[in-house]
Amino acid sequence: MKSFLRILVALMLSQAAAQALAADGKPAVVDGGNPDTLSPHVSTMLPLCASCHGADGISAVGLYPNLAGQKVEYLVKQLQAFKSRERNDPVMSSMAEPLSPEAIQELAQYFSSRK
Repeated sequence: MKSFLRILVALMLSQAAAQALAADGKPAVVDGGNPDTLSPHVSTMLPLCASCHGADGISAVGLYPNLAGQKVEYLVKQLQAFKSRERNDPVMSSMAEPLSPEAIQELAQYFSSRK
């Protein structure tokens, strides 16, 4: 039952992510991770990320890793691995699948800049 619920949540989040990304096809513009300068599709993704990883990338639940302050390269590598299913997690793979390379870079820069 837990597996079914996890997959159901992953599918719902994946659809929400795809809808958020469909709103803007422009390349991401990043200004040191300032949330006011994030591209619309990435700023729409932040609440989805925050649901597990915390609003500023600091998770309140030990099960989910903190993203704040991680190196950009590390975050990019992990998101790419989830996207390609090299790391296959039903939730994260579904979340990363619709991300463009620009969106991955922008999300990584945003969370890297958090304290």
